[in-house]
Order: sequence, then C-alpha cells, then structure tokens
Amino acid sequence: MTEIHAITMPKWGLAMTEGKVAGWAVGEGDAVSPGTEILDIETSKITNAVETEHTGILRRVCAQEDETLPVGALLGVIADSSVGADAIEAFIDGFQAEVAA
Repeated sequence: MTEIHAITMPKWGLAMTEGKVAGWAVGEGDAVSPGTEILDIETSKITNAVETEHTGILRRVCAQEDETLPVGALLGVIADSSVGADAIEAFIDGFQAEVAA
C-alpha cells in the first residue's frame, strides 16, 4: 500500500506556536529518505533543519519561503511516484479541512 506523508510545522519547545519557513533544501520532485534535511524553520529563538522520517519524493511544497505558519500546519507532501496527482490534492484538501476545524 502506498502512503502519503505530511510534512508539518514542528513544535520545538513549550512556547513555540508558529515558525517561519527559512528555506527549502530540496525541491518538488526530489527524492528523500529518512534523515534528509528538507527545509529550515526559523522561530523566535532558533533556526533549525527539519528532517524527513519517510522515503519517497517531495511531491508538493505547500509553504513558501518566508511564510509564517502555526505549529502543525501543512508544509509539504511526500509520496511515492505511483501516487496520482488527484490523490495528492485530496490529501492536501483533507488536511487543510482538519487544521481549520
């Protein structure tokens, strides 16, 4: 079974409520594997790299550089190349509905 994995804004510390995308280390279409640094997040205290825990392809970048988003927000999507674009869109739409609720 093929899975779609969300890249979300991490929570580093009790006081963190949001973070800013400082830059993407990989681009859409790039292959990633566990431990790959995929983007940098800047908070009021630190700038740190986010690593993926999944193997696949960065199929969608949902957050742009310099965009500030709350903890848990969808930043990107990792999936195998066999996953269709419609499935990626449905995943993103469903995730956004859950965050907004």
